[in-house]
Amino acid sequence: MNLINKCTKNEIKLIEKAGVKVENKDYTAAELKKCEADITDYIMSHSSKNGDISKLSCEYSDILSIIANN
Repeated sequence: MNLINKCTKNEIKLIEKAGVKVENKDYTAAELKKCEADITDYIMSHSSKNGDISKLSCEYSDILSIIANN
């Protein structure tokens, strides 16, 4: 699956904000799992006391769904 073709420009920006470099290529299942793990790690590295984890989970939910349903 090619993330650039499946995600909006805003979603690509969010993915890159999480530290994942998005390339115009077909990603393997293993590469997509790594992207998913990196995004999850990014979300979980934030504070739950001020609601950051909840906010980021909502922001990234569509992206994680796209990646999971490759």
